[in-house]
Amino acid sequence: MSQVIPSASIDEIHGKPYGRCIGYFYQSKKTGKTFYRERIEDYQKNQSPRQKWNSAAFKYANTELKQILNNQELRARLQSDYEASGHIATNGKYYTTLRAWKFNSLIHDWKIAHPYNEQSAASSSVS
Repeated sequence: MSQVIPSASIDEIHGKPYGRCIGYFYQSKKTGKTFYRERIEDYQKNQSPRQKWNSAAFKYANTELKQILNNQELRARLQSDYEASGHIATNGKYYTTLRAWKFNSLIHDWKIAHPYNEQSAASSSVS
């Protein structure tokens, strides 16, 4: 059996070798050498204050909706509220499914209870 020699050497590899790899290869423009760098791709840390505010509303709505849908009594009451509202949520929009209706109502209610204030968000992100 013959030995297979890879056609591409390490100098010719750029980017990630495979999808779940932590790092990537890059080539230095000055020296032309190839290096490997690890980078954790955690984009949640780089959110703006407004994105963090929206994420908090989304997280709240997810946890509340799970609790409501797991409880049969609350789910029955939710169904009757959905029918009585005419499928229109508290944000004034029409939703075709019960889940979307309640989810968007929860997000809207959370945002009303916790209004976004640019001045306080800017000062809290600085400190």
